[in-house]
Amino acid sequence: MPATFQLYQFSDDDLVWWRLVSPNGRGVARMPHGVDTFDEAREAVDTIVARVGDLTTVLRLTDAYRWQWQVQLDGVPVAQGIGDQDRRVRCEYACRTFSTLALTAAIDPALVTFRRVGAPSRPR
Repeated sequence: MPATFQLYQFSDDDLVWWRLVSPNGRGVARMPHGVDTFDEAREAVDTIVARVGDLTTVLRLTDAYRWQWQVQLDGVPVAQGIGDQDRRVRCEYACRTFSTLALTAAIDPALVTFRRVGAPSRPR
């Protein structure tokens, strides 16, 4: 199974997000901010794939001495790693993995709804 962009929302929120899931089922990256519609999330994925060569990588050392990565397009954050890394070199590798997988990843046509862990669902 190839890497897949999965579009999703949380049951207690109307925003739509995307995440890139590797062939082994682990999350690689996610959208740093939600958007209002499924189509906007899909367009964000299309833009990243089309302009992957224009992305700028930003690595950050956290207060806990862990590394996190983010990629920006024209100075705006468009993707960030899921989780953090113990070494800078692993963080750089995780970011390169995202760029490589994004080019060939399929886009799941379904919108998935998740329930936030530890948070009660909002009454409807």
